[in-house]
Amino acid sequence: MALYRAETKPISRKDGRSAVAAAAYRSGASLVDDRTGNAHDYTRRRGVVATGIITPDGQGYERNALWNGAEAAEKRKDARTAREWVLALPAELTDAQRLDLTAQFSRSLAERFGVAVDFAIHRPGREGDERNHHAHVLTTTRQVSRDASGALAFGDKALPEQSDAQLRKQGIERGAVLVEEVRALWEAQANASLEAAGEAARIDRRSLKARGIDRTPTVHLGPSVTALERRGRRTEGGNMNRAIEQDNEQRAALTAEIIDLQAERVRIQSEAARQVAPKPARRERKHGFLAGYYGSEPLSSPLQHSNRQAELERQRQQEVEAERQRHEAARLRNEKRAEILKAANALAERIKAPVERTELLNRFRNPWDDWHELNEAWVRQREAEFARLRARAEELMPRAPSSWRDLIKAVFEVLQGLIERMQKLLPSPDDDLDDDWDLDNGPGM
Repeated sequence: MALYRAETKPISRKDGRSAVAAAAYRSGASLVDDRTGNAHDYTRRRGVVATGIITPDGQGYERNALWNGAEAAEKRKDARTAREWVLALPAELTDAQRLDLTAQFSRSLAERFGVAVDFAIHRPGREGDERNHHAHVLTTTRQVSRDASGALAFGDKALPEQSDAQLRKQGIERGAVLVEEVRALWEAQANASLEAAGEAARIDRRSLKARGIDRTPTVHLGPSVTALERRGRRTEGGNMNRAIEQDNEQRAALTAEIIDLQAERVRIQSEAARQVAPKPARRERKHGFLAGYYGSEPLSSPLQHSNRQAELERQRQQEVEAERQRHEAARLRNEKRAEILKAANALAERIKAPVERTELLNRFRNPWDDWHELNEAWVRQREAEFARLRARAEELMPRAPSSWRDLIKAVFEVLQGLIERMQKLLPSPDDDLDDDWDLDNGPGM
């Protein structure tokens, strides 16, 4: 199956980002941000296969004017100035076919939401996965139209940038519905391109669980962590992915054993059904004659023979069932181990972002500013989750393979380090607690 990826994220000033800089980097162009005066020259950037700009009227536009116009249309210091879609392009297609597919998808976004679209296709990195053909598709956050001079005029916010309350007034339940709509559009268009190219591969936007695949998904590492891993440096995310991959291999091996066992059971049942009992009359005469000759009881009757066959079959079925139950118990234990690994990974992700954000704020704070801290209630909840995970893991340790014990130990060491960093950011006993917190998702920064 071809790889599926279609994710979206905003380009926002509150994160210190610029739509002009983002467009320059992705397209390998040289652009000047009129708002800040900064020049962004990425003309020496390698790996850009093709670029293009599509507007709702199909006429296109000049890149520097487009994104400076998008920046000028926003007045807030925390405004979203662009939205990005990152797409995994099918490696089974040619460069020309991938360009046609990306342009088709970009046209669909422009027509559906009335926005201008700037796309760039990148080839796989020299040290990465050779299948990693991908596209960056930037869209304006506002609808665009032509004024009398032929320049682009920026109007109202496009649907994906509106609040859920605004969307409900237009008959759309929430913004997530629009995201899923675009993800489904990409799936349909990519699969149509694969079919037209005569390729059997298809992409599927559903989760592994929805597709009935018994495999834990790995964690997206991002470009920085991936670069560290390529240079041979072990990272927290990389260690978790290695643990997940080994666990998936064990689960796949166990599933294969169960399938083999089921096949063996069918074979035994088929052999038993093919066995035919001897002819009753002839065996009775033979056994009766021999009994009289040797002075002993008949060797067996047809009914006794049938009973023996039935008993043997029951014994075989009992053995097969016992073996199936052993494998089923092992599979359930393996599932529990996978659940613990997945939960540990999720907990690490929940802790990592608030901790790193708070540490960063403290590192660059002014000497006269207050020390940034984590909410104590939120910290205690994370500590309790970690304790429960350790207890569940201890229950499975006695019968777990040594490889899993080593992996879960490594993951828990990573978690323990995050817990300790989190505890150092607790408020002092005399400080008042900050009310601006979400106990489920961390600090409301």
